[in-house]
Amino acid sequence: MTGAGTAALARLCEQLTAIRTIADRREELPALEQVLNALRDGGDVAQLTAEADELLRRCGIARGLGDHRDGRPGALPRLGAGHPVEEARVCPTGGCDRVVLDPGGTCEIFARPMRLVRL
Repeated sequence: MTGAGTAALARLCEQLTAIRTIADRREELPALEQVLNALRDGGDVAQLTAEADELLRRCGIARGLGDHRDGRPGALPRLGAGHPVEEARVCPTGGCDRVVLDPGGTCEIFARPMRLVRL
C-alpha cells in the first residue's frame, strides 16, 4: 500500500466520529458503513478510502480526506522540541500510518485498541 493510502486510512480512522456525524446529517451513513465494512473485510484500501473521500465531498467537505499535516515531511503530531518519543500507539492491524502519542487510543474502523510500540 502507498504512503498516501495509509495516510488516508489514518485520517479516516482518526476523524471517524465526526465523519459519521456529517454522513448521517447528509443521509450518507449507509454508504459510509458499506465502505467501513469492506475495509474490515480486507477490501482494497486505496479504492475504499477514495470512496470515503468522494463521500465526504458529496457531504460538502471539499478537502475530503485531504492531508491535514503541517507540511513538514515526516513530522509527527504533538512532538515536543527536544523530547524523544518513547512510546506511541499505532494501527492495530498495521494497515495505516496513524500515530497516537497520548496514552490509550482506539482504532475507530476496527474498534480495537491501538497497538503500543516503543520508538
